[in-house]
Amino acid sequence: MFGKKIEKDPQKALDQANKTLNNPLLKGVTKAFLGKDFVDQTDNALAQAQAGINMANASQQMAQMGLDATADVVAIEDTGALINFNPVVKLTLKVQPAYGPAFDVTGQTMVSKIAIPRVGDKIRIKYSPTDPSQFTVV
Repeated sequence: MFGKKIEKDPQKALDQANKTLNNPLLKGVTKAFLGKDFVDQTDNALAQAQAGINMANASQQMAQMGLDATADVVAIEDTGALINFNPVVKLTLKVQPAYGPAFDVTGQTMVSKIAIPRVGDKIRIKYSPTDPSQFTVV
């Protein structure tokens, strides 16, 4: 724990934290001194961090491999989650793909905190051809 190098890869850092915090001896001592609620909150924080990493990875992959489209923002809702201080939002979109018919879709994605879309905005997205609810704003 002390004296180890600081891991710069978020997934590796999270894996190290999971390994350390889920050590049965450490978990038992932590629960005894700080309580079950603290341990549960720590486990929840690690799960949220993993979900954030997964969403960031999926968005990055979608930006590289997804199909191009423009979309009109029909509705936007804050989920309360942040990834690298950028909000994760639930977007309802009317999508016009580069090829094919228009469709409506609702899904969650991370957006830039300095360019949060608003209802009525036209945005560029990339989406999965197999699951259009998987998209990212580009």
